[in-house]
Amino acid sequence: MRVPSSAVAAVLAAIAACASSPEGDPDDLEVVPPGKADNYYSNVAAELEVSGTIPVTLTAEEYADEVIRGDRVSRRLTAVGLYLTTFLTDKFRGIDINGDGEITEDEVFFRNESYGGFHAMVRNYSVEALEVIGDATQGYSVRFTIDVAGPRDFLSKLVGVEGQTFDLQMPLGATIDPANVPRGEIRKFDPSTYQGEIETVRCEVRPLPVPANAYPHYADFVADGVYDITLLYGHDYNKARSDLRESREAWDTLEELGFNMPAPSFEDLGATSGPAVLEARAGGRDVRMEVRIFNSEMFVGDRQKQHDLALEELTTRDVFFYNGHAGPYFGFYLDAERVATVNYWELAEAPFTGKQQLAIAQGCQTYSQYADMLYASPEKSEDDLDVITTVNFSYGRGTMGIVRNLIRVDAQRNHQPVDFYRIVSDLNYEWLNSYRSVFYGVMGVDGNPQLHPYASAASIGQECAAPSDCGDPSGNVCLAEESGPKRCGAVALAETACPAGSRYRLTAAGGTIQGGACLPGE
Repeated sequence: MRVPSSAVAAVLAAIAACASSPEGDPDDLEVVPPGKADNYYSNVAAELEVSGTIPVTLTAEEYADEVIRGDRVSRRLTAVGLYLTTFLTDKFRGIDINGDGEITEDEVFFRNESYGGFHAMVRNYSVEALEVIGDATQGYSVRFTIDVAGPRDFLSKLVGVEGQTFDLQMPLGATIDPANVPRGEIRKFDPSTYQGEIETVRCEVRPLPVPANAYPHYADFVADGVYDITLLYGHDYNKARSDLRESREAWDTLEELGFNMPAPSFEDLGATSGPAVLEARAGGRDVRMEVRIFNSEMFVGDRQKQHDLALEELTTRDVFFYNGHAGPYFGFYLDAERVATVNYWELAEAPFTGKQQLAIAQGCQTYSQYADMLYASPEKSEDDLDVITTVNFSYGRGTMGIVRNLIRVDAQRNHQPVDFYRIVSDLNYEWLNSYRSVFYGVMGVDGNPQLHPYASAASIGQECAAPSDCGDPSGNVCLAEESGPKRCGAVALAETACPAGSRYRLTAAGGTIQGGACLPGE
């Protein structure tokens, strides 16, 4: 079955000036007259829906048996997703894991570097069997759809400027058990060197809509007075050990931001040290920000504890951030011996509750199925979980950039909520302008709040002298339209967020658009 993808993976970036410009003084805001603002957002990646029809080997008796028919279709479509991944994904020779200056035979990742390659990724668990058609005489076929994502020019490179179809090649009659995927074998596939028979699947492709901007569920995160984030660093098998470097950077950054650290030094930090803590305010209430850091060196001699703790942190924290090696049909790689590894199916079986959460899967190609395995939990859906993933390869950087955005506070330690467009654009910013190959996106954003989480909608229209007269100063504005006294408004991302009796207007400071707000009036 297909996991609904109404909230498609949107990788959206503000233009460079917006991503790096200051927020502006809220007392200097002014209303922008209608029709005077340009569209400041653009995609750095696009999500597409691929559809096609592929034969399925079935007798009339097997077709009539729902279990057998479903199994045969599942195996065929698993093959489609994986061979499509092989075609679309970026490829490289290998990695110098031991740091000796060359890529030896045991360090080779791909043997088909010239095949396909669109900096793209397949969302494997989005595949849907629309219908099985045919009969025992003519043979049976299944019509399917599956989602893929890649850079903005992905569609034109795949099918041409005016094209709508492309051909996928795979071994004739290929089937793959979704519970036993030979990843290494499939990622080396190249139809030009394959010795067996090949089948060609004609695929149609169309772009999927982009969801509107929204906020993470900050109000839910802080509702209990504790806003907790876990940074889980997977084991890096490369000599450079980016996991230790990144977890050390996390420690240094939190210390720089004024957090009370849970140990005398990074070297003293252990699995039971507890969180770094910052006492802050959110929406006019006290909130305790807690950030926990874990890496593989903390669990030497007790890998089962590491495995179990990973699942506990995943299911209980407001924000869970995995930073490590990943890929299609993979989970969390936590130790060199793979004793602590969290397999991908364990993500669906983890003991979640219905609390609002944000999960970040920073690793290679986590768009493939990480979000969908989490959504496969009976307790999780796009209603209570947002997931940030990578379309292509990831290089372990950007961890603290997103953490800084999630825990941003002003000089008085008031939490400053950052919206998803900004969060994702900041993740993408460095790579968009250098390697042009790492694309972050967010799933589950449809239905998220577009009204500032700490805004006081009840104060809209009240006379004021400053935003603080209206409620939380980060969630409210105080300004005048053309003439008349200053009145309260509520910060919002879109017109649809505005309550009855108010209207959405863009706001600016110094001639620069700062955002929008719900102001009094119809």
